[in-house]
Amino acid sequence: MTFLLAVISHVLIIGVDGLSADGVRNAAIPNIHKLMDRGAWTLKSRGVMPTVSSPNWMSLLSGAGPEMHGVHSNDWERFNFKIEPACKGSEGIFPGIFGVIHEQRQNAALAAIHDWPGFGRLVEKNSASHVQHVKGSPEATAAAIAYWKRHQPLLLFVHLDDVDHAGHGKTWEGPEYKAAVEIIDGLIGQLVAAVPIEKTLIVLVADHGGTGTKHGNDTTNELETPLVFAGPGISKGEITGRPRSIDVAPTVMKALGLRPHPCWEGVPLW
Repeated sequence: MTFLLAVISHVLIIGVDGLSADGVRNAAIPNIHKLMDRGAWTLKSRGVMPTVSSPNWMSLLSGAGPEMHGVHSNDWERFNFKIEPACKGSEGIFPGIFGVIHEQRQNAALAAIHDWPGFGRLVEKNSASHVQHVKGSPEATAAAIAYWKRHQPLLLFVHLDDVDHAGHGKTWEGPEYKAAVEIIDGLIGQLVAAVPIEKTLIVLVADHGGTGTKHGNDTTNELETPLVFAGPGISKGEITGRPRSIDVAPTVMKALGLRPHPCWEGVPLW
């Protein structure tokens, strides 16, 4: 996978909570398929154990696993934890992509708009220009589009939670889950349409899949998730090798021509 570094001036990361590989395989999702068709993709990106949200979102944001960043469960809080982070950033938590970008591009607009309230505690708020919790995936999408139109940020992370709700409520294998994925696909289409695709790197990520009405178990369905990169200069096709969620942050940094943090363990995916 290659990037046209001189062209990429924005990054839009769309995080779909609970989006499984089977959700992509089985649902009618034209917008996700358009991203896959014009970019690099895999349905076998491996997250981290345990397969729950906080450890996996933190790993995506910080290029390292729980043994390094210390976020071991959804019970983790900044002042209530069992494992000290191996490195500490400006806010005393493991250095994430918002803090590392801010150190190198202090005037850049960096934003996170998240549907799940717990996502916000994983972001360095002193580094981000805007961190906002908006309940409901359609509402979070609308807020993200409005923010983009006003500020054209260097990085915008949009977290959408309704797919995860459908899995917990009606099983990851049920028709309600498939319908939720298809609704989210429409929201992804709105987000993509709002940004200048000729100079924006769009990244689609997920934290975990599910089995039955749960996740957090030791199954491939919960560990492997979709991962898509679409943007200027990206070579098209399935990502080979063994892509991991911890590779996302280093890949984004490389695309922006910036340095990853030395404590990160992930590597750029090309």
